[in-house]
Amino acid sequence: MRVKVAKYGVIPLVFTLFGVCSVFSFTHAYPRNASGDSTFSRSSRESTPPKSQSESYSDRTPLSPGTHNLSLAVGQVFLLGSLTRFENAIGPEIHYTYGVSDLFAFQSNFGYHSHSSGALSIWNLSAGLRANLAYFDSLVPFTKIGLGFYHPSYSENNATVSGLLFGMQLGTGIDLMISNSVFFGAQTTYNTMFDSSKKASDNSMRSLGGAYLSFMVHAGLTF
Repeated sequence: MRVKVAKYGVIPLVFTLFGVCSVFSFTHAYPRNASGDSTFSRSSRESTPPKSQSESYSDRTPLSPGTHNLSLAVGQVFLLGSLTRFENAIGPEIHYTYGVSDLFAFQSNFGYHSHSSGALSIWNLSAGLRANLAYFDSLVPFTKIGLGFYHPSYSENNATVSGLLFGMQLGTGIDLMISNSVFFGAQTTYNTMFDSSKKASDNSMRSLGGAYLSFMVHAGLTF
């Protein structure tokens, strides 16, 4: 028996999760000091003198400002709304993150997944903003938002339809800094493809679009 998910029911859930993570992180991880200033920035918590360029480079950690971070992710993709007529599947993604500051980073990802023995396939290329919510020792919880392109293609009732769509993604996750060049983590991301009508192989007009939720684990390198 297949349990259908309400088409828009997951959106309030995702935003609620973002809000809870943000409030908890900023109230527990960034207390005010005696002068009333926030202790958010890692640099503001350090009292050591400036280091040389070579020392700073060797001490850089994953996702810190000025670093390039490349990771491979794999996990379960759950189809939502009208796409639930196809089966859920496991899919891979490649993530690239450039650290801009202690708080913000540029993030992009490329992913592909196929469902119901190839009856539905989707690839996506997205880019956006990542916000690091806190630094708990070697743990960094984060949220992200991005925009990008999606290319769904499906075959149904002896007709095939595909097309390039625009969409957005919202996600949250956590990273563990294993060393100065290796990190590991997990994240969940909600993706929505904006609906568009496309001509199918039988010359009928069919609607493309939909949404899916992914749960991924990833491992990456910093360089």
